[in-house]
Amino acid sequence: MIYSLTGKVTRLDENTIVIDTGTMAFEVACSSFTVYELSAKSEIQTILTYLQVREDAMCLYGFRDQREKLLFNDLTLVSGVGPKMAITILSGLNIDDLVRAITSSDIKTLSSIKGLGKKTAERVILELNTKLGGTDALENLVSGEVNLAQGKLAVPREVDEATEVLVSAGLNKTQALELTKANYKDGMTGEQLVVLCFKNLR
Repeated sequence: MIYSLTGKVTRLDENTIVIDTGTMAFEVACSSFTVYELSAKSEIQTILTYLQVREDAMCLYGFRDQREKLLFNDLTLVSGVGPKMAITILSGLNIDDLVRAITSSDIKTLSSIKGLGKKTAERVILELNTKLGGTDALENLVSGEVNLAQGKLAVPREVDEATEVLVSAGLNKTQALELTKANYKDGMTGEQLVVLCFKNLR
């Protein structure tokens, strides 16, 4: 589990950066907006990350802030949208315009993103609105909040971290997120939450 990286960006491509932490250099896939923002700064950078573990590879995805990471996480819950497609979507529209397109069911704007077909755009609109409970909840996602249980609460970092571990262990993203949210209690560390989730899963 790699929650974030801090270091100097030594290379930038259209959707990839290399960040040197001092002892290791990591290749990270990012949205074009994140790449552009990082290219304008020369100082040490911190980016949030998501590690995808597959049988044949490990892929690291990076985000300029929590808003982008939250939206990435929810996009990957949509049927047919994996991490690479989520980065493509985040590269096609800035976060505010993307949320506006989803909440207004603007299929034309969403499907104009290169690589995103009309059917997938329709699923993004349908499944994100259904999952998040409508326009208000999705707008709250952009301000750094999500609709959890009965109230709108900030996503605890421990839940985010534990969810990534469970996904890396083979659970699908929806199941992992539901499990971590159901077992999380205030004051828990990410490691404690992972142990409890595995215990209850068994």
